[in-house]
Amino acid sequence: MFHEEKRDFRRMQIHTPAKLIPLDAVNGEEIQVTCTDLSATGLAIHLDEVLEIGSLYRVLIASTSTAITSFDATARVIRATKEQDGSLSAGLEIVNFN
Repeated sequence: MFHEEKRDFRRMQIHTPAKLIPLDAVNGEEIQVTCTDLSATGLAIHLDEVLEIGSLYRVLIASTSTAITSFDATARVIRATKEQDGSLSAGLEIVNFN
């Protein structure tokens, strides 16, 4: 049966390194993650530590081309889960592009 995507924006399946920089005053440590899914309104990541729902991060994904600018956005954690294999994943909603 045909499955129609119900989202307003298409998602790109990717597998690329990204950095999360917390926007709170308590923790300034960069977090290295892998971005697995990207759309105009959000992204999915795999990571090694738990993120708090509602927390804000600056998300940086370096471009591999001089013709394309690097990805730089502020995003809010809207989902954080532990997968069956024990890995951690999170979904972030893009608040604005920097």
